[in-house]
Amino acid sequence: MSARPTEPLGARWSRAVVSVLVTVAVAIMMSWAAGSAAAAPAAVTPGPGAVLADPPAAVRVVMSSPVEPALARARVEGPGGASSSVVRAGDADPEALVIPVPQDGMGTYAVAWSGLTRDGHPFAGQSTFAVGTATPVAAAVAPEGGDGTGPPGIIARFLVLVGALGTAGLAFGLAWVVGGALRSGGIAPPGVGGAERLRAAAQAAAAAPSRRLWATWWALLAVWVGGLALALPVQAAAVGGEWADLLWGSRWGTAWVGLAVLSVAAAAAGIVVRGGDPTAALRSPRMYALAVPGIAAAVIMSWSGHAGSGTDAGLGVAIDSVHGWATAAWLGGLVMLLVFALPLLGAMARDARVRLGAGILVRFSSLAIAAVVVLVITGVYRALAELPTLSALWTSGYGMALLVKMGIFAVMLGMALWNRLVLHPRLERAALGVLPPGKGDGLPALRASVRGEVVLAGLVMAAVAVLVGIPPPV
Repeated sequence: MSARPTEPLGARWSRAVVSVLVTVAVAIMMSWAAGSAAAAPAAVTPGPGAVLADPPAAVRVVMSSPVEPALARARVEGPGGASSSVVRAGDADPEALVIPVPQDGMGTYAVAWSGLTRDGHPFAGQSTFAVGTATPVAAAVAPEGGDGTGPPGIIARFLVLVGALGTAGLAFGLAWVVGGALRSGGIAPPGVGGAERLRAAAQAAAAAPSRRLWATWWALLAVWVGGLALALPVQAAAVGGEWADLLWGSRWGTAWVGLAVLSVAAAAAGIVVRGGDPTAALRSPRMYALAVPGIAAAVIMSWSGHAGSGTDAGLGVAIDSVHGWATAAWLGGLVMLLVFALPLLGAMARDARVRLGAGILVRFSSLAIAAVVVLVITGVYRALAELPTLSALWTSGYGMALLVKMGIFAVMLGMALWNRLVLHPRLERAALGVLPPGKGDGLPALRASVRGEVVLAGLVMAAVAVLVGIPPPV
């Protein structure tokens, strides 16, 4: 066995907690810099401050995304009384609210509205107009809903994203990367056998890494559930406290219920899969069952978000789902390396460590390269679909958050290329017995690189949580 000094458990947890707090703080600062996450109307007729000769039949509010009818609320106050009602304009115009106006003669009219768009953005607004020679000087009535979900909503989305995609990516990485390397016997010079001895060595060293692995997997599932528990009251408060209408009368509510059911399915899968020889479980197809709930969750989140409310909703959801799967595979795979593969290798003798480590790194590199290609292609498509002009990248809150995400992604890509072009060949040459004398196998450097990439991955998830909460520019 190699005698590598182990870091105290308290220090590891302290660093993990600090990383999470920094990530959440960055997400909140990004949301404040990007502006309110509440959806703003694309047009209001009559416009704010208008002076009309006669009272209009209705005020028309047009949002940039279809509106959930069950959560639309409005209130109108005229010079001689008040009226509260909302009439949808019909399926031909699902983005509009038509608010009847009481015919109260000359004077100032005030109107307020609130609700939820189909892609999950709360909205609330108010306006005044005048009839006759009067000018609109009265204060507008207060809308029933809030003004976006604010930092709590971002934190909730961050937790759900990390939990759902993390469980899927961690499980897939275990099955495809580590399980595949164990099945193949790692990388060794031609004609060298000993695959069974390698698997036996991995089994003997797997006890402590397996405990860390399962603790991480259940922690990710708890993060998923915690995000859902926070999201529901925050979103309900933002739309005026209508819990029943939110859950059963909106796409957001349907998605919330679906994600809750999937979290239960993930817990059931974890109970069924866990147990027995951990290295044998990694080589079994049943390990992929752990990834299924998170994979399905990515589809639901795409369907209930920006991708599912555009004119190309079907294609948008499909591409956004693939983007989510690629994110899970790469980022979840990094977590898998950090909490299981690297500790497992560190507990093995050098020859077995290098042989299995080379096999793991080769398979993970292939997975990461494929994921990056998919992320670039699908990310460009989604950016083109959401941004009306190139200048929206630096003139809108959505665009600025997207730029931050792209910047973090670029740094991660640079670190991944260094791993692929420097550490990967070194470890592979060590496994084949052709490493020059005096050269290490690169595992300590890989361990440091993976830690840095995991922190950056958390920042990417924070940026995504902010992006989901900001309505795209129109």
